[in-house]
Amino acid sequence: MSPPVLHATRALIDEPIKSNGTSTLPAYLSDVLDSQQQGYTGEYNNIEFTLGLQYTSALGEYCRVVYLKRAEQLAEQERRAVCKNTNQQWIVTPQVIENKNNQISFGA
Repeated sequence: MSPPVLHATRALIDEPIKSNGTSTLPAYLSDVLDSQQQGYTGEYNNIEFTLGLQYTSALGEYCRVVYLKRAEQLAEQERRAVCKNTNQQWIVTPQVIENKNNQISFGA
């Protein structure tokens, strides 16, 4: 038996974050997210990424954890979440708490 699907009835922040479309991932990365399993490692735009767990968000979106690291650097990985929007496009979800020392992105 699967768990019940919950829908948010109250915002957890004062002003919802509006996507401007700039966080939509390129087709190559979307294909990787759709087809590869947890643990898959790849590189895009000089960013190494490792796919993590798949899950359903509290808003009912299909999401995956992605670990990012600048290629050829010994820096720690940054944990990010990517989710499919209503148009079935993968987007990088905004960080609730921005860390000025961790601003790794695919350039999407």
